[in-house]
Amino acid sequence: MEQNTDKFIEDTHHYSYIKRLLLAIDQFFNVLLWNGSHDETISGHIGRKIKAGTANKFEKMICWGLRKIESKHCIEAIGE
Repeated sequence: MEQNTDKFIEDTHHYSYIKRLLLAIDQFFNVLLWNGSHDETISGHIGRKIKAGTANKFEKMICWGLRKIESKHCIEAIGE
């Protein structure tokens, strides 16, 4: 139980409320639209699919757009 408490404290001090809220929304839409894991972002989910060679054109376009903001965003988002 202590480990979960430590993670909670670390997360709330390390990330702002807005960043945590946006992350939760991202994870929600990953489940809703991609039937993905509740603990994974859309970027990470698509990054895994790109790495496996199973991403469709729409998913590749999403990552292409995100590359304009941060290069290799989807690949680096895997496991976050």
